Amino acid sequence: MSGRKWMVVSGLIWLGIGSFLMLKGLKWITLAMLLEELPLLLKRLVQLAGSLQQGSLLLMCISLLLGFIKGRMILSKTVYRIVKRLQAETSPVPFSKVYDRKYYIVIALMIGLGFLLRFIPIPFDIRGAVDVTIGSALINGAMLYFRQALYPVTSRT
Repeated sequence: MSGRKWMVVSGLIWLGIGSFLMLKGLKWITLAMLLEELPLLLKRLVQLAGSLQQGSLLLMCISLLLGFIKGRMILSKTVYRIVKRLQAETSPVPFSKVYDRKYYIVIALMIGLGFLLRFIPIPFDIRGAVDVTIGSALINGAMLYFRQALYPVTSRT
């Protein structure tokens, strides 16, 4: 496949995983709202916002904002590094040249962290906020991939 097609594929992968995590995170936040005893973070946000719905909405908005910032400040560097790598390759780009070893290590660590979070007793609101934040960041990164595939920029620092 060409480098541009690999950018679209990478964007679709990030979009799919990000959407999955965001929906999962919203489910956890909703479950936290249904508990008889609210988790500490959600309880504080309810006190700040005035109602359970507003406190939950505030938690979701904060998570989305943090995800946007993470996507723009951290994940964008990964996207542009991969895009630069793909632009330097001649077409067709084999799968072995798309990602470097560092990328695979980061993916393995993220998957491992995801499995670890299943076994650590984390309150639903925090677990949901983390998933929404990561999901939002990945969706933002996916949009950067799509943008580069459609409107390639030759240099980016």
